Amino acid sequence: MSVFPTFSHSDLRRLLIAQCPADFADWLDFVAIGALLAFVWQAPPFVFALLAVAMGLPYLIVGPLAGAVVDRLPIRSVLLGSNIGRALATAMFAFAPGWETLLVLVALRNSVDAFFTPAKQAAIQALTDPSERNSANGISMAINQSSKVIAPALGGGLLAIFAPQPVFAVNACVSLGAAYLIWRMDPIDRPTDNSDQDQISILRQLRDAARLVRSSAVLKLAMGLMVASFFGMFFYDTLIAPMAAGLGYSQTDLGLSLAVIGGGGLIGALSVTALGAKAKPFLLIGVASIVSGSLVICLGGAEVIGLPTSRVVLGPVLFVVGVAGGLAFVPFRTLLQDHTPAHQMGQITAFSEALNTLALLTAPFAGAAIASVTSLGVAFMIGGGVTVVVAVFALANWRRA
Repeated sequence: MSVFPTFSHSDLRRLLIAQCPADFADWLDFVAIGALLAFVWQAPPFVFALLAVAMGLPYLIVGPLAGAVVDRLPIRSVLLGSNIGRALATAMFAFAPGWETLLVLVALRNSVDAFFTPAKQAAIQALTDPSERNSANGISMAINQSSKVIAPALGGGLLAIFAPQPVFAVNACVSLGAAYLIWRMDPIDRPTDNSDQDQISILRQLRDAARLVRSSAVLKLAMGLMVASFFGMFFYDTLIAPMAAGLGYSQTDLGLSLAVIGGGGLIGALSVTALGAKAKPFLLIGVASIVSGSLVICLGGAEVIGLPTSRVVLGPVLFVVGVAGGLAFVPFRTLLQDHTPAHQMGQITAFSEALNTLALLTAPFAGAAIASVTSLGVAFMIGGGVTVVVAVFALANWRRA
């Protein structure tokens, strides 16, 4: 099977092409915001903690409501509106007089962005047959992984020439470009339930979505394992830099290490695309998680016992961890799409994004606390251990889906 399959619906290709500038804009924003706070305004460290809150909290508060709205409105309209809204909010970054205003605008932008992922996942569900979903989600994740590598690199080049404010203007145009590509798509049809969504309250929608998750063994397992996987990864992810410094590596080595992990994630996502319908979701999650979790435990153990880790060993290990991550995370999206009715896809996606964000906002603090009273290696071992537990549950239930 080709790594780049020919999908049955041409609008799916248009959607994935439109995702390229949309994801690129996200990561370019992140680089420019950090540069403005750190190098122009010399913001104190606590501001960066507030930045994490401003970026993550909208997905917890606005996200579930956004998912309910996505399931009420035409998907293409939500995709179009979210990209236009992101462009306007990003353009406003350039006029922020200080970090207080900037953080408010970041929260506003991410509140608008909370509509994009549920709408995108609902669109992928509507535009694919079940046999195509692994491939479609693999390409979608590959686009996101590529953006993580390309956007920071290009952003660094732009920031070497321009101040952050002009970069925000460029990025607003990128988001408008994504909106234009979506505007050229045909309206996206999706099946509806027998009830009239417009006649029930959003609160009722949310209750119905929660009831769906409770009643579906596959959805409960998939969402539980997904949030546990993110928690395990974020437990040590923010400690990679101090770990590299402790092992005697340079800043250049750190940058290369992160690029190697990102490249591995890209290869892993494209591998799921190539496997397509042959991939058994929970089996793939289990095998990939036990590989990545075991390797992370080994890295942590090497730090604990003081075993030197050469670049010749570290590079391939990090690459395999990245590949395994890409292999493990793509099937979660497919599982949600395969086991969620079309009229509830936005809500279920928003719930999962909110849980993942909760892991992002809590796991790094837990990992840092453990590292401060023990060592960095112990935090890596615990994070890897959580991933191995995910693997055990996934392998024990691999026939469910």
